[in-house]
Amino acid sequence: MKRNLILEHCKTPRSFTELRKLTGMSDAGLSKALNDLIKEGYLQKTSDGKYVITDKVLQNYKERMINGIWFKYHGISDEKIEKIAELLKDEGEFYIVASKGNIDTDDLTLLLQYLFLLT
Repeated sequence: MKRNLILEHCKTPRSFTELRKLTGMSDAGLSKALNDLIKEGYLQKTSDGKYVITDKVLQNYKERMINGIWFKYHGISDEKIEKIAELLKDEGEFYIVASKGNIDTDDLTLLLQYLFLLT
């Protein structure tokens, strides 16, 4: 979903132009999405015109420790996180960032399986 992609990119302040390039959205589509996110309290506009997430976004993320692995996630079920934890339980130290913004897979698990094939 483009809204989640916008929020992900706005963890640090971003200009409209930066967000347009990062999301591939049209000016009209991005403008509407940004205004909606501001009205809902998920984004704020800084004094220099950049967009950044609010504390409300961070409160929507869940945090869990499963099999000694720390997860911070949003937009994915607890059951899927538990499956991912099961897949990773025997790994050594690692760091993963995963997002399903513009990826056309049916399941985040498929993305992670693909990442394992690359290692």
